Amino acid sequence: MKNKTKLLIGLFVVLTIVSCKGKEEKTDSADTAAQTETSSAPAKEEAKGKLTKEQENALVFGAVLTTRNDMSFDDLEAEEYKDASIQVLRSAWKVTDTATAKETLESLLAEGHRAEGDPMLTELRTPEAAEKNTEEFQAYEDVKKNLVDNYGYTAEQVDGIKTISAWDYDRLVNVARFSHSAGYITEQEMWDYINKAVTQAKNDYNSWEEYFAGVMLGRTLVYGQPFADSKAQADKLLKDADSVYKTHPFK
Repeated sequence: MKNKTKLLIGLFVVLTIVSCKGKEEKTDSADTAAQTETSSAPAKEEAKGKLTKEQENALVFGAVLTTRNDMSFDDLEAEEYKDASIQVLRSAWKVTDTATAKETLESLLAEGHRAEGDPMLTELRTPEAAEKNTEEFQAYEDVKKNLVDNYGYTAEQVDGIKTISAWDYDRLVNVARFSHSAGYITEQEMWDYINKAVTQAKNDYNSWEEYFAGVMLGRTLVYGQPFADSKAQADKLLKDADSVYKTHPFK
């Protein structure tokens, strides 16, 4: 079982990345979100502490954040992490109860940061953007250059990413886990939210490589952090032979 102290350290690191609204505002909005159609949630655990293959695969959609914080992507010891989860949700997301937890999760499903980030993607790919050479354009080009030079992407592949929604879904998976650990939502509700995000992610992307690029573009363009800040996560998820991206199918 993970050491409680290590988990607490990992969760507090989340404060700097999981709830960012933008480069200046660091708390996520609580806009009312519409319900999202999805398939049924993954089956319940076959036994306490044991995940089904479907559940395990669903949790990989939150692996960028769990990897960043040196947390196991499939460790769901809810009661063990209750106090830490309550503090993280309150400090980073202003989530303090069931209502605010569900409001935040619905917001991430319906809109998140992609409402702001997706139009930026379109604009940054125009000749006018290249001519202006803004800070945002340079940040976009930096992400593309790193992915192409070091991780086997093509420029066309990066330019073909149409949404940064993966940035929202990666955070949602973790917020859902924390909300369950805090006692704000049930286990089944946690899986329902995660599975909705997974369903949407599979509609938006075709592979883990595309999904990871979406997370990086969102983190860079909306959160304002350079790709270099995520190099360790890129190396682990895209290069390691035992990466969860290599051991779990995207679709």
